[in-house]
Amino acid sequence: MADSPTTTRPGSVIVLAAIIAVMAVFNIATGIWFMIASMDPASFTAITDHTGNAVQMSGFLIFINGLVSFVFGLMLVWLLRITLAGSSTAGMLITFLAILNLVFALFRLPYGWGVILLSLIALLLVNRPAAKAWFSQLP
Repeated sequence: MADSPTTTRPGSVIVLAAIIAVMAVFNIATGIWFMIASMDPASFTAITDHTGNAVQMSGFLIFINGLVSFVFGLMLVWLLRITLAGSSTAGMLITFLAILNLVFALFRLPYGWGVILLSLIALLLVNRPAAKAWFSQLP
């Protein structure tokens, strides 16, 4: 526990919470859409990747992809709740996920620049002194 607990939520934590909320909504909506679309795999006959190649996908693979996205979205809702509460676990998880996203975005260059930028913003925000004080309030 910090010597002087932060009573008001810092702006950097509010921005982090907004980013997490958008990610959660996107993942949950995408997961539901994929799970529904998997019932009619003809609607997903092929997905074109970033190089222009058509990739065939089975209905089962689309469903599993949607389920994983949905579960990840629910995990992000949990992360959002503990972020707003000031848990030290949230600060650690945000740092870990931002570094992980940063590393994997390097493998997707030149298409990973957006993820790299968001990950760097998240790392800068979570390591600000006010955010560190916020995340040291709860175990």
